Amino acid sequence: MNSDNRRIFLAGALIFLVLLLQPYYYNWLGISKPAPQEEIYSEEASFTEPIKEIIKSPLTKTSPIQFKIDEEFIIINTNLYSTTITNRSGGSVVKMSLNEMNSTDYRYRGSYDSNGDYIKENLVELTSLEDSNCTPCLSSFDVAEDTYLLFNTPFTILNSDYSNIYTLESNDVLTLTFEYTDESGMYIHKEVSFRGDSYEIQHNFILQNTDKFYGDHFELRWEGGLAPTEKIQLDDITYASAMSGQSGETEDINQTSEDGGYSRQVLDGNTDWVSIRNKYFTAALIADSKGSFATLESHNGQFPQREITPVYSTSIGFPSSIEQINSRLYLGPLDLEKIQLTGTDLDETMNFGFTLIRPIGKAVLWFLKFLHDTLKLNYGFILIIFALVVRVITGPLTRKSFESSQKMQKIQPLVKKIQAKLKDNPTKMNQEVMALYKEKGVNPLGGCLPMLLQMPLLWALFVVFRSTIEFRGAEFLFWIKDLSQPDVIVNLPFTLPIYGGHIAVLPILMGLSIFLTQRMSMATMDKSQRPMMYIMNGFFVLLFNQFPSGLNLYYTVYNILNYFQQRSIRLKTEGA
Repeated sequence: MNSDNRRIFLAGALIFLVLLLQPYYYNWLGISKPAPQEEIYSEEASFTEPIKEIIKSPLTKTSPIQFKIDEEFIIINTNLYSTTITNRSGGSVVKMSLNEMNSTDYRYRGSYDSNGDYIKENLVELTSLEDSNCTPCLSSFDVAEDTYLLFNTPFTILNSDYSNIYTLESNDVLTLTFEYTDESGMYIHKEVSFRGDSYEIQHNFILQNTDKFYGDHFELRWEGGLAPTEKIQLDDITYASAMSGQSGETEDINQTSEDGGYSRQVLDGNTDWVSIRNKYFTAALIADSKGSFATLESHNGQFPQREITPVYSTSIGFPSSIEQINSRLYLGPLDLEKIQLTGTDLDETMNFGFTLIRPIGKAVLWFLKFLHDTLKLNYGFILIIFALVVRVITGPLTRKSFESSQKMQKIQPLVKKIQAKLKDNPTKMNQEVMALYKEKGVNPLGGCLPMLLQMPLLWALFVVFRSTIEFRGAEFLFWIKDLSQPDVIVNLPFTLPIYGGHIAVLPILMGLSIFLTQRMSMATMDKSQRPMMYIMNGFFVLLFNQFPSGLNLYYTVYNILNYFQQRSIRLKTEGA
């Protein structure tokens, strides 16, 4: 196998290895008030200001009548979302519809209706998959019974000017106050704050008389996971996970099979946050009062037309003697800029590759968004421009690799003569071949090293292009309706291994562009080596058929540019 074929085989093997190990990498790495009136509510208080001091009523055994509190629903509209919360748990989120700046932003379109049908025009709706009324809530784990006690009954709403509907402008802050008491004498005072320009919702608690009745710990918990938001089931399964962040270290679980759930896992250590995510959105609990441990768990849930629907639950633990818990809920998109506004390392939940690749992945995403914001072009055109930029950057390395391969091909007849002459003396044969390389100024690794130097960038591109929310719902030209999904033109009545159950155009065009490049080296190639080239090319077409069209568009344009560059180099070489 000559140098050019070694380069092709090595590149293909590395990409296949990336795909094969990807799953392991991911593991590593009802209405009360009938006629509410809308009102605008604004406060000057700081959004993250903790509860200072409140006057509590005497803690006495509560009579049963105090538990007969009706459930109330409250709607909060902002420029980013419209959310419905309940007084259960003192502000548990029922659902959140994303409507950033009341626009038609394609990233926040596409969700399931009540029948389980995917409607592309619907606003993305973030809600738990199971109706736990614990999104979030305080809880206590009963070790003996191996179950959770959830404080998810209706709390009393203390706001004197309480309304069912609020509308917040960008600078407005709304704080709702809740209260809970029970027969044991436990008392919870809770303040939930919303801001018109943030996906963060403040959840602050003052607790009293908790350590006498509910074991050693309290947990701030999100139970019931996140409902699917993507049309393709595999996307929801592959990218979904529950994760914890503890002093810069992260742990996660990822359920990929019907019976592959995780029982409650307790992770001791100072806990900054826990999160549940799907491909593009997350529900994260951030502990401004650091927790003492985190828990992660999952099981298979029920969703129409799906066999596997992982349901993740997670919590942050605190000692039951704690008197105050300050926390935030981030419920929104996995958008790097918005995630960074939390002031935490919550961006660790986003897919940028492993540790050495992450900075490159973030740089790639930043540059894509910079081009998009500056040029105001469709992301399809941005990907074409980006491919051109990357081609310019990697061009010198590709040139060096191609020129080295051309030199190797030219001296192949001489190499074969030496191999035939000294086939019975391998040591002497290797010495003669190396001497020939030195005489002709050929580096046997010259065709591979430049390609290896490009691998970190290619890997970062592969990861980011498959998972960035920037491409979600982004249309391009003609048949390409969503850059985050395959560009399907025909759905097959069956599903083939690797290839899938549809035919996409861009993988075929990409395979054709690779074939055209490969043909330039066939003239000097041993005929016995050509089948390997055809096999690798066919494998790429099969493999990339299920990849997002944005990724395939980039690779297709990149390979076409690569073809013209190598054609130019070859013409100059032959003319010299």
